[in-house]
Amino acid sequence: MNSQLRYQIALTLLPGIGPARLRPLLLNLTPEQLFQFPFDRLQNMVGFNPRFIDVIRSFDNWKRVDEEIKFIEEHKIDTYFISDEKYPTRLKECADAPLLLFGKGNADLNAKRILAVVGTRLNTDLGKKFTNELIESLQFSNITIVSGLAYGIDSIAHMQALQQQLPTIAVLAHGLDRIYPWVNRNLARQIVEQEGALLTECRQGEKTDNYLFPRRNRIVAGLSDATLVIESDENGGSLITASLAWGYNRTVFAVPGRPSDKKSSGCLQLIKNQKAQLITGAHDILYWMGWTENDAPVSNLTYDKKLNRATTNDEHQILNLLNNQDYLHIEEIQQKTEWPLPKLAATLLNLSLAGLIVSLPGNRYRLE
Repeated sequence: MNSQLRYQIALTLLPGIGPARLRPLLLNLTPEQLFQFPFDRLQNMVGFNPRFIDVIRSFDNWKRVDEEIKFIEEHKIDTYFISDEKYPTRLKECADAPLLLFGKGNADLNAKRILAVVGTRLNTDLGKKFTNELIESLQFSNITIVSGLAYGIDSIAHMQALQQQLPTIAVLAHGLDRIYPWVNRNLARQIVEQEGALLTECRQGEKTDNYLFPRRNRIVAGLSDATLVIESDENGGSLITASLAWGYNRTVFAVPGRPSDKKSSGCLQLIKNQKAQLITGAHDILYWMGWTENDAPVSNLTYDKKLNRATTNDEHQILNLLNNQDYLHIEEIQQKTEWPLPKLAATLLNLSLAGLIVSLPGNRYRLE
């Protein structure tokens, strides 16, 4: 029996202590040490709340832990603890990331390009058509598609990714002992068989409840470089995923629709509030993310030619900062240049108009 896994699972069962509170403690202690260290040693640690000690010391649900380990071993489930090298690096950047993930399948959780595709459960024919055409257009771009295995746009995205032989990851709001909705059980099997993966923070036997879906959505958003909302009304769960992605400083895309179409009202709201970049096809995503079929930069200009086209020393300085960077946030650029914001904004605007840099959602910039 894996003793470390036993304590990792036990941490997820502690009442009233979530991942955000436990992560600082795990910088200095292993899960086993949290349960085994003497009371006075834990008490003297900086930032250790005495109430945590009482909760940890009173934990006695080891039978539930052993049941989970038995399930993991019998069904060959993969586990990813937050300190493991194989834990998704993008998700680890999020303060509320789960401590422990359970997975089935072979998809690379740290693939170079990961796009979340989400939308309403009650999609229109137009939404289905757009989803299928968009993912078909991405078939040669080496992109992993993430979604939530729900009815509607989620299922369509997974199925089309399989059709185009793209890796796809389904994030579940329940344990790996079941599939919800049940109608997607064959789709889930195909995902695992075709080099995809099922992923969840839920243990087997956990009842599917409404509060678990927003928790699932944070994994979808945190796992991905960008989130695309195809169709959603103003109260749709997809907007939760989009808001989480925006809060994680990830790129959000939304497909516009007719103002009178309820299924487009959520997307239009995201665009109107400048939380999402409007797109009309796969080419927009590839452009904004700097993803091309052969991994070459979007622009045909070499870096030296960009420098030659810049007209001032200030513009040269910005280009030098952005060179060899995926992107920089405007606050990072300001810290490095120590310029007043009006001067920086004017310089960035000039470079954007000259086609030398690209302005990304979330006040981020990269070389064109």
